[in-house]
Amino acid sequence: MKAMVITQHGDLDVLAYQDYPDPVPGAQDLLVRVHATSLNPVDCKVRRASRVPRQFPLILGYDVSGTVVAVGDRVSGFKVGDEVYASPSLMRNGANAEYVTVDSRSAALKPATLDHASAAVLPLVSLTAWEALDLRANLQPGQTVLIHAGAGGVGHIAIQLAKLRGCFVITTAGREESIQFCRDHLHADVVIDYRHEDFAAKVMDITSGKGCPTILDTVGDDVFLKSLDCVAINGQIVTILPTATNLISEKLFLKNVTLHYEFMGVPTVYNLNPERQGTILSALGNLVDAGLIAPRISRRMQLFESLAEGHRLQETGHTLGKISVMVR
Repeated sequence: MKAMVITQHGDLDVLAYQDYPDPVPGAQDLLVRVHATSLNPVDCKVRRASRVPRQFPLILGYDVSGTVVAVGDRVSGFKVGDEVYASPSLMRNGANAEYVTVDSRSAALKPATLDHASAAVLPLVSLTAWEALDLRANLQPGQTVLIHAGAGGVGHIAIQLAKLRGCFVITTAGREESIQFCRDHLHADVVIDYRHEDFAAKVMDITSGKGCPTILDTVGDDVFLKSLDCVAINGQIVTILPTATNLISEKLFLKNVTLHYEFMGVPTVYNLNPERQGTILSALGNLVDAGLIAPRISRRMQLFESLAEGHRLQETGHTLGKISVMVR
């Protein structure tokens, strides 16, 4: 098969177009002909470096929408010809290729109302948002939630999920088009321009000094640290990024705050309840087909022609929603 690989960790010049052996599905796997994938920050992070050793050449691409062409011996619920979407394991080869294998238990039928390019931008960010808000934060109707970077991949899905649950949503954005997108299209209740306002002070003002009971941090570093200052007593913070600081235990302790880490790769990396992600994607597909959740695509690019440009754009942090990558 044809694939875009990285030949080692590094800058954009490590991306290469190569012939690669066709993947062979395991007993629980689907072999998927890739129609589309998408870019996520993790693609750029793994390209640059990895916390765990990787074998090269390595195929990135942790979203897929495509057609099943083969099923493993222990697969149930799928057949050849099904159109599916999923997030391939972060520790296996991804979907920047003509074919990819995914754990069938973590996959779902593609939303019928979406084309492959639109479906492919959903799995990783939607699983992250859903798990963060439902499984970690146990978000309840009527709660106030602060979602950072609301116009981003995870953020724009998280806002829609929180609004569906009847929550009061505060979000942050830093460009005029991002602010407008969050306000007019995602219907966030309050959009804070973090470039011109102190978001922590603004949140304290909005909540009459009580702080926000639930915060979803999708940015890390300084944003995470400032979030410690505006979380409510007995509140909770869910972060999708590790931030090293000696302030965490002191500030969380004084407010009796719970900190959750959300790494959506756990089920498929560790083979720990991967069927949970299949269930989430099935439920998400129903919401999409009912017109209640909509992905935002900022750019559509071609895998074998413009993946490096996609990585460059992803690293600017100035995309609305997601970059969709067409494979066929």
